[in-house]
Amino acid sequence: MENYSIHAILCDGEQKFKGHPYIFERKGDAFEGKPYDTFAADVRRMAAALLGMKLSGRNIILYGENSYHYMAADIAIMGYVGVSCTLSKEWGLRDLSNAVELLDAGAVVYSNAKTDVIAELRHRNPQLRCMTFDELANFDAQMPLTPRNPHACSKIIFSSGTTGIPKAVMLSTDNMYANWESLRLRTPFTPQDRDYLFLPLSHTYGGICNFLYSLTCGMQIYLCSDTTKIMEELQMVRPTVFCAVPLIFERVYAACTQGNIPPAAALGSCVRYLFSGGAYLKPEIRAFLKGAGLNLLEAYGLTETSSLISCEYTDAQEFESVGTVMENMDVRIDSPDENGVGEILVRGGNVFGGYYRNESATAAAFDEEGFFRTGDLGHLVGRKLYLMGRKRRMILRSNGENVYPDEIETLLAEFPQIHRAKVYEQDGVIKAALYTEYGFDAADAVEKINENLPKFAKIGAFACITDSVDTRLK
Repeated sequence: MENYSIHAILCDGEQKFKGHPYIFERKGDAFEGKPYDTFAADVRRMAAALLGMKLSGRNIILYGENSYHYMAADIAIMGYVGVSCTLSKEWGLRDLSNAVELLDAGAVVYSNAKTDVIAELRHRNPQLRCMTFDELANFDAQMPLTPRNPHACSKIIFSSGTTGIPKAVMLSTDNMYANWESLRLRTPFTPQDRDYLFLPLSHTYGGICNFLYSLTCGMQIYLCSDTTKIMEELQMVRPTVFCAVPLIFERVYAACTQGNIPPAAALGSCVRYLFSGGAYLKPEIRAFLKGAGLNLLEAYGLTETSSLISCEYTDAQEFESVGTVMENMDVRIDSPDENGVGEILVRGGNVFGGYYRNESATAAAFDEEGFFRTGDLGHLVGRKLYLMGRKRRMILRSNGENVYPDEIETLLAEFPQIHRAKVYEQDGVIKAALYTEYGFDAADAVEKINENLPKFAKIGAFACITDSVDTRLK
């Protein structure tokens, strides 16, 4: 295979993995798989359908939970149609409407679970083409397919944010596959590997490092049917590859220590590669998992870097770093202090092409030598990278989502009775200390703000503080 165009990858995969069970969804008490070549055929059929709708070159939004049809639509758009714009399933009507406007979206493809939100969206945008994934899968059209240029933007993923419109990160197929060879040095996946995927396809961790890379190696993908059933389904799938955020490993740690369960058994007893990313995993949990013989690989990356910047090597006994910098990347520390800590700057083929329709933010994101400013603080020891915090205040939830306190504090300050606000995290809950006029009950204000915040950023408790009285957390 001469390049990493979607078309070339599919053609190569059809030859190597014809008849090989590839993507699995749960049906009742068992998982049922679709072969690789069936998936490739479904991709081309969806691409022809979208082209028949005159959507060539357009930004097309995908909105909903992980599914087989979501995956086929994603590849169809990137490979043959236009730009696949994957939105978080947690987004509500406001964020969806903002995205449609910013992207000048040609269509929205959505899951049945989003029918009510789409009904409101259609009311606001009567000319917008909207269809379910099932409707797209059943649409019949005969159109010639021309492979898209792998250098062109084929994916837009929104950066993490709390309020307003997050920045739209533009990625090409070249960007997304730039780290594949470096990852394969660490973890040579095979068609016999089983990857249990609960991470959202709308993010780079799940959508690129799990799904997109599996196209090249035939690794089987088992889709989580319900995040409340992760521990149950790990026993059903017995994955050899499992990528998770610290929140899941914290649950595994608690289950093992409280129930005297071996960690390997809790994860299905077959894991070869266990990845942790998206947030900070406590060293004691890392030591516990590695001490039990599990091959835990710490990784670090951002949406703007097509996910990976660094990843640990197999069987490394390391409990503090976020892994070794990927071989194809340049990383340097800007203005290091006496301890070598400064902002992490990165440059490489995986770095994004800019923020969609936001030239000022794009310019501010790079230094004069073309290094991307991550906003993270860290230091290097050789090629080993250590993360120390953020330049900007940020709460990194254990599920990998980012919450920016200053954004929520700005919203709170719009109420004249709230003179000042401090937002913070405590015991896994987003809390707010509100300095208010005497007698002001902030419950309505908090409720109104929470209506427009994603679930992971909602204020779970608050205290009203005045000159004479502090109310307890509510």
